[in-house]
Amino acid sequence: MKKIFIFIFTLTFCASTISADDHKVMPGNEVGEFHYIKATNPLNVVAATDKFMASDCGKKWKSETGANVVLMQLQGSGMSHFFYVGYSDYEKMDLGQKLSNCAANFEFLQEIGANTHDDMYFNRIGELSLQRGDWTKDAVFFKYDLYVEPAKAGEYAAAWSKMTNAVGGPGSQGLVTHITGNGYASHFAFVGASSMPELTSETQGAFASEAFAEFAAEVGGYRKVQNVMMVTPVKGW
Repeated sequence: MKKIFIFIFTLTFCASTISADDHKVMPGNEVGEFHYIKATNPLNVVAATDKFMASDCGKKWKSETGANVVLMQLQGSGMSHFFYVGYSDYEKMDLGQKLSNCAANFEFLQEIGANTHDDMYFNRIGELSLQRGDWTKDAVFFKYDLYVEPAKAGEYAAAWSKMTNAVGGPGSQGLVTHITGNGYASHFAFVGASSMPELTSETQGAFASEAFAEFAAEVGGYRKVQNVMMVTPVKGW
């Protein structure tokens, strides 16, 4: 299973250019892969990534694709972390997959395998369908894994946008649509903030709002919240 990571280290999901009016929901224009791991030695995972990114192959991969790599720590999940690498589009992702076919990447994957549980790995491809604000400026997030009935995806996106614009808040919000690995969770939504106190205060305020009550009543028949996690960026490359 871990060998799948050979291609998929060249994940996707880079921060797109944010419009000047970042206080309203807008298209995300990002695509990405999320690689979930259960680390036995997180320090070695970081060191292995540092080593690859400093290699000639890693430098070429980074410069030609413009990809961003972030290791995120999870709480509230059976997994400990996920790797998120971002590209601006599928063409860059395709290029990244080709450029990752090098000895340095194979060594990286071996080191990741030696420091994680092989049977606890999975990945998804996702598109940032909608966003408000700039998630790259936030330090902590709540991540909501969702299952939305396929025929209702458009309605859900519209309802989510209306609610998010009404609730507002200082941090970022986003809605990611899973393109693969979507049997359990078809989407995830996130809320970001600069600190834990800000995140919890913002979330509690949103849940208590009339806009959220209307949203929950509207989507409750076709949307299920599968899990809620806290996500903290560990390091970016």
